[in-house]
Amino acid sequence: MAMPVKTTCCKECVSKSACFKELSEEELVLIDQGRFEVTFKKGEVVCKQGMLASHLIYIKKGFVKLYIEGGHNKNIILTIEKDGYMIGLQSLFGNSVFHYTAVAYEDTSVCLFEMNTISKIIEQNSGFASKLIARLNENTIRGYGRLFCLTQKQASGRLADILLCLSDRLYKSNNFEMALSRKDLAEITVMSVESLSRVIKEFKEDKIISLEGRYLEILDRERLERICETG
Repeated sequence: MAMPVKTTCCKECVSKSACFKELSEEELVLIDQGRFEVTFKKGEVVCKQGMLASHLIYIKKGFVKLYIEGGHNKNIILTIEKDGYMIGLQSLFGNSVFHYTAVAYEDTSVCLFEMNTISKIIEQNSGFASKLIARLNENTIRGYGRLFCLTQKQASGRLADILLCLSDRLYKSNNFEMALSRKDLAEITVMSVESLSRVIKEFKEDKIISLEGRYLEILDRERLERICETG
């Protein structure tokens, strides 16, 4: 991990985030006083479950996975997120620790904003507060969808769901190079690597996807969506 770097106010954060656009010039100066930028290499821990959440972490560039650590190395991946996501919103106002671990899937740059400063601005800026609440609601609703997927869908439905998520939310394309390994895909779909490989083989034989190394293309999106819906 690179050492934190103090910089002037991050224009990229302001331009990409509806939340930061609600801040006045004075509030931007205030949060900038305690802001640092950090770059994490692929595989490095961005935050650790149970660690003191002194800063809100804004992803400027890159991909991370968020997961809950369980006993005996049994982890549950909550979500995969990219630039624009805020890590640690659940730790505002009294929840002083991170409730999950975040790991960089690729080289990832983040901005760190002091939690105390963010909390103070929330109390005085209703527009900023409402945008953060909207973010939390969006994350919660996605979490409900993921819970349904993992508990109610079969293996093929779970894989179809994550492939559509990667295509629509993260890469915004039907053709992309995945940052996730097969082990990662197996973890997020709650399958063994062997079961995942079997379902991928079925999808390839049915010409629903093509996969060469980590280069994946969705060939039959309509059928993939149908598999996702029916589970």
